[in-house]
Amino acid sequence: MSTINALSIVICAASDTNLEQVLNAAQIAATRYSASYEIIIAAGPAATNSAARLAATRPLVCATYHSQPRRMSYLLRDACALVSGDLVLALDATSPVSTLALERLLAAYNNQDMLVGVRTPAPTDILQQAHTALLRQVLGSDQSDPLLPLALFRSELIDLLPGDGELAPPLAHLYAAARRRKYVINQIALPAQSTSAHRTSLADLAALIGQGPARGARPALGVLAVVGSLWLLLRRRR
Repeated sequence: MSTINALSIVICAASDTNLEQVLNAAQIAATRYSASYEIIIAAGPAATNSAARLAATRPLVCATYHSQPRRMSYLLRDACALVSGDLVLALDATSPVSTLALERLLAAYNNQDMLVGVRTPAPTDILQQAHTALLRQVLGSDQSDPLLPLALFRSELIDLLPGDGELAPPLAHLYAAARRRKYVINQIALPAQSTSAHRTSLADLAALIGQGPARGARPALGVLAVVGSLWLLLRRRR
């Protein structure tokens, strides 16, 4: 493990449901694995009050506020513009993460440019597996778990983050872009129960075929057909 001298933690919070829980986990892990840290909460409208309270009462915590609902990619880029650390730990508060998962990620840092997690055991939901397969194909990525909204990366990679119009999960997009540019990236095992998957709609998945960062990659039309069939089947059962 390499010492993390300056860590910036960015927490995207579309709602306040799990915000304090995620913030507590981040503070515990950061205190143990970094020499100094800061935490920036990127708060959507539903998380504004909680984010303001936490920023006012917790040391080393600040927040940015948005009056309109925004995608995680927008919240992440906005907060990352304020970071001062050498490394950025990015996570989504809508998907609760455990202190154990964060500590494993930070403990595995050894001067890589980017670290991402892989849930073990892997999710068994067939719709999620199809979703993952499609994202990997469209992004031209080898990331085993592109739906996991948790990553550690050098602050110099911030410029590779997607804009607000990008439909892919922003950390999966960043991983794919960093891999194509030959950055040193790695994947490590994390507890499966530590976080739930980032969800994109079926319409977003279809749009990704034409709008993904790896536009030259062959679309996974067979996987898309499976996703669509499963989606229709689930709707009929409701």
